[in-house]
Amino acid sequence: MTQTTVPIEEIVNIFYARKYAYDILRRFFIEEPSREYLKPFVQKNMIDLFPYKENSEEIQAGIRDIKAYLSTHDVINIERHYQELHWDFTRMFIGPFEVSTPPWESSYVSRNGLLFQETTMNVRKIYEKYGINVKDFNIEPDDHIGFELDFIYHMNELCFKAADPTQEWGLPELQQLLKEQKSFIESHLLLFVPEFSKRVINEANTEFFSGLAKILHQFLLIDSEVLKDLLDIDIVLEEVTL
Repeated sequence: MTQTTVPIEEIVNIFYARKYAYDILRRFFIEEPSREYLKPFVQKNMIDLFPYKENSEEIQAGIRDIKAYLSTHDVINIERHYQELHWDFTRMFIGPFEVSTPPWESSYVSRNGLLFQETTMNVRKIYEKYGINVKDFNIEPDDHIGFELDFIYHMNELCFKAADPTQEWGLPELQQLLKEQKSFIESHLLLFVPEFSKRVINEANTEFFSGLAKILHQFLLIDSEVLKDLLDIDIVLEEVTL
């Protein structure tokens, strides 16, 4: 079977789309929303530019939920947004009461849901392979949803380097990065995100987080297919401005 040949410029555009998506997802799932990020997110209507929305009714539904929530408040003064989203995140993922929606992979795939066991250590080894160390080491488990999304974000950043013909890296490194990401998404994120997203949708007090959960699950499914397609094509590496 003849492989499709694709110039690197088209591949780089995919990397930019992935960068945009994973940056949004990691920021809102790794910690409480910050005023510094929330303000431009709201005022620039960033969610409306989320990649692959034309390919997924579920992503479109998530975007509608988020926009519906944001439309209820003043887009200039985001303090009310901040307070509500800060509490919604804290209540679901931190406490002070029982955590209704555990953000750790181990809670869904490990026996008895114990943390810092085999699943956490396996994820840590993958991070370490690429020189990535999580903040709050040995305090916050490495398999936190935010850390796993952040890992894919950083792996995608390495793809830019591998796609740049002026760098020492090249197509073999790019192929390996794509394989690693596809494997991680399928062997880790997609093992627990379906159930995690259902819980967020059921437990969230804001349409913002329920919308994000809809987007998260569907985007990972699409991105896994995108990575598969990238691995099946013949990439033509030539000089391109990144």
